Amino acid sequence: MCEKNNKFIYNYGSDKELVENIKEKLSKIKEVGYFEGKNNAKIYYEKYSIDNEKGRIVISHGFSECINKFTEMIYYFTEMGYSVYGIEHRGHGRSGSLGKTHKNQINVEKFKYYVDDLKTFLDKIVVKKDVDLYLYAHSMGGAIGTMFLEEHNGYFKKAILSAPMMEIKTGDFPKWMAYIISSLYIIAGKGDKYLFGQGPFDGKYDLDGAGTTNKYRYENHLEELKNNEVIQRSGGLFKWMFESLKASDKVIKKKNVQKINIPILLFQSGMDTFVKDRGQNKFCERAKNCRKIRFENAKHEIFGEDDETLMKYLKIIKEFLE
Repeated sequence: MCEKNNKFIYNYGSDKELVENIKEKLSKIKEVGYFEGKNNAKIYYEKYSIDNEKGRIVISHGFSECINKFTEMIYYFTEMGYSVYGIEHRGHGRSGSLGKTHKNQINVEKFKYYVDDLKTFLDKIVVKKDVDLYLYAHSMGGAIGTMFLEEHNGYFKKAILSAPMMEIKTGDFPKWMAYIISSLYIIAGKGDKYLFGQGPFDGKYDLDGAGTTNKYRYENHLEELKNNEVIQRSGGLFKWMFESLKASDKVIKKKNVQKINIPILLFQSGMDTFVKDRGQNKFCERAKNCRKIRFENAKHEIFGEDDETLMKYLKIIKEFLE
């Protein structure tokens, strides 16, 4: 997978024809659907089924994201011999908007609803007798996945947490102040307002503010977003922040972490501008079986980084899954 061969896509996005070929190849094994989540939410999913599967990888995406962002990873996972199942979390992508004043707003009634939806997805769509399941969870999806693992044993054989949201970077405000501000906004009936400095999707080019340093992978997904309003999301609400701060604190509590009985592979980014590594460090220290890998020169989205970083990342994942 990580040697110089035709299975690795160098600077994914630089060759548009190759990207379309990958999408066409995946479309032949792709199925899409909806299921009913918590509070009757219509939750979208995709599955990519291969013959003689080694197991099934479940993707839990991050804040403001959609399954489209993981097309390259889905390709690599299927090449490794795994079927892939992806959920679009409530309020994201084709699972509909929970925005109050703009359809791009990211909101959630309770963070646990993400977890409840994931369980329903597994029970109704993914689980098959005698087939191993593996979790691949990024950022906010990492917090969702971790909370799931702490509450539900027996589903996954192993879990990969990529830059998981175990402590949010709250800008100019310390975490305790972000808690107070978000709770006061909710009490005042303004929990549906955008967080300071955040707003609707504008499609502007901003590689410096992106989660990756790789221009090709960044530009490829930006174009996807600009061409499809349905998957455009940007900016959290005070209600979302309050729920997420509570959740990120909960998932790193020792009594909760030690409920997890499966091997965890946790990836950390040295240049992360979205989440802090302190929460990740606490989680790994408290876990029964957690291996932490740090990519010092990577930003938040390690799966979208430069080729050298991504090849190392994939090699470690492949070995962990086997």
